[in-house]
Amino acid sequence: MIQFPRRSVTRFFIPLIDVLTLLFCIFLLMPMIQESEVVPESANPSTDLGLGQGDQQTPSPAAPTKEDREGSVAKEREALERIRNEKIEVLQQRLYIRLLEIDADTGKLIYREPDGVREIASQADALELIRRHQREAGNRELYYLFLFPRRLTGYPEQRQLEQYDRWFKSVAHGTDNPLGER
Repeated sequence: MIQFPRRSVTRFFIPLIDVLTLLFCIFLLMPMIQESEVVPESANPSTDLGLGQGDQQTPSPAAPTKEDREGSVAKEREALERIRNEKIEVLQQRLYIRLLEIDADTGKLIYREPDGVREIASQADALELIRRHQREAGNRELYYLFLFPRRLTGYPEQRQLEQYDRWFKSVAHGTDNPLGER
């Protein structure tokens, strides 16, 4: 007669080992969790040594309430907003940003000046514009931002983008493409 093998002990121990591992991990994490929740009873070392003012006991500080936490969160948000504004001001003082638009119908690069629109048709035009803007920028860093067309037209073509990158390789530049990454 054929006999089935006895049940393996590993069928029992493998899940048990998983549970024990989980419990051990929780045991290791317990001190970190307790430290963050424990509030010291007194911050004055003289009261700990019995050198206080007679029998008067100072009340222990209570755990932070929800209002205290919300107040500290609001303060942190205000501080974060202040830091962001300071960084923006520093960038504005450090950078001299000029916008160059890419024409939606032809893909040509244009620069809007107070007296009209100027097309940048060659590398010589680009270098002349860079020199002029570097003089205007003074000690600030010159940065060009290429604005893509706001509607989908098929322009600029990849070869045009590569050409513009070559023309402006001597200065920092980037692109603003609202319709996606190219």
